[in-house]
Amino acid sequence: MNPNFAIPAADLAALAPEILLVGAGTLLLLLEAFLPALRRLFLPAAVAAVAAAAWLVVGLGSGTAFHALVESTPLTGAFSLVVLAAAALSLLAAPAWLERHHLLTGEYPALVLWCTAGLLLLLRGTELLTVFVALELFSVALYGLCAWDRRSSHSAEAGIKYFLMGAFVSSFVLYGIALLFGETGTTRLDGIVAALDGGRGTPGLVLLGFLLVASGFAFKLSAVPFHAWSPDVYQGAPTPFVAFLSVAPKVASAAVLARVVLVAAESPMGARWPALLGLLAVLSMLVGNLFALVQRDIKRMLAYSGVAHMGYLLIPLAAPGESSWQPMLVYLAAYALMNAGAFVIVSRFFPESGQQHPISDLAGWGYRFPLLAACLTICLLSLGGIPPTAGFLGKFLVFLHAIENGRLALALVGIAASLIGVVVYLRVVYMLYMKPEIATPPESLGLDTGGKLAAVLAAAASLLLGLWPALLIRWAAAALPGG
Repeated sequence: MNPNFAIPAADLAALAPEILLVGAGTLLLLLEAFLPALRRLFLPAAVAAVAAAAWLVVGLGSGTAFHALVESTPLTGAFSLVVLAAAALSLLAAPAWLERHHLLTGEYPALVLWCTAGLLLLLRGTELLTVFVALELFSVALYGLCAWDRRSSHSAEAGIKYFLMGAFVSSFVLYGIALLFGETGTTRLDGIVAALDGGRGTPGLVLLGFLLVASGFAFKLSAVPFHAWSPDVYQGAPTPFVAFLSVAPKVASAAVLARVVLVAAESPMGARWPALLGLLAVLSMLVGNLFALVQRDIKRMLAYSGVAHMGYLLIPLAAPGESSWQPMLVYLAAYALMNAGAFVIVSRFFPESGQQHPISDLAGWGYRFPLLAACLTICLLSLGGIPPTAGFLGKFLVFLHAIENGRLALALVGIAASLIGVVVYLRVVYMLYMKPEIATPPESLGLDTGGKLAAVLAAAASLLLGLWPALLIRWAAAALPGG
């Protein structure tokens, strides 16, 4: 073996979580080929692999690997745990839905695990080409999962729409990386900062490069004006998978977008970024909530709700700095629980493939299914930012950051948009408890133990972290540089 090509053991150990997830996914794919009788164990095994990866993430120390292309810090570890939590919830909720539609094969958990590995690598990349490779790794897996129900035209439509738009946006990111490399001579984020400090690069081309890279991750966030794909994709994709799609890629993309914005803010044209991000935040909050208000399908409503929540998330970046990390991390942790929980419960209430998901069908089901309805209510109240929930804590910290950094007008717009959002979510609660039953619920609704467990975990965590906010605040503070 040529020693020049030997990979140091320390570098491999630094990628232990990603290697475990990729290896587990590959093993499940082989078991599907040679031992298909074990299919019922595939998803529990995938959940165990996610839990093991979380344990490895917690055990990683601070440092870099592969010539500083990948880093491990408490901050990347915290974001990674949020991604892994979303993956675990979606995998717990998937077995009943997949079995009902005869789609339970080893490829599904394998794709979820590979996608999760790509997201973890994306969070830890310190160099733009590494980030791009990770972006493509998890995106390819997402395309297949969106179109997983091959017999449903809605699922096929969701997959092709996400693929076409995602591939188009990937070219934006790659062109932006090429521009930044051409102007600064490096693709490392710290090297770009040093080059800009040294006066290298044409300001217009550097700005265009940053905008193209940022637009790619704004697409993954489904922030306005890159949001048009999300309602159609969410409606057509398998609902347990949407619990993952609506959360995990956004967590990783938000972290990368924040790093790009912080680098861009230090450049000569950095003064322009707060106004631009403030505009995107306002548009996302207003467009998302207003469009959600008129939806009659609950999955489309939650899709537009996600657009609005990404607007709230962008508020700390309108005043970019190291202080932006804590409100973003707390908000994303809360969002992962409440949004994934909501989609998990929707997948229980509407288990048929390709069907519509009318909010009116939920009328009276709060009394027929008290546990699931109570969990959905908690998740919706958290999405609305109503105390005492984790969602309220996330919005409070986001708006507080805006006020402390001289963005009072932006905070007021966010509060006004949140009031519209409250109407959106309370309309569903009203249907659950205040209207007589008009639709016959599916017979299999109460038979899914994994789905119930995922729903209870998400709702209970959303409520407990709202009642004891110090737990979440201290966890986020410990992850910050110098924390």
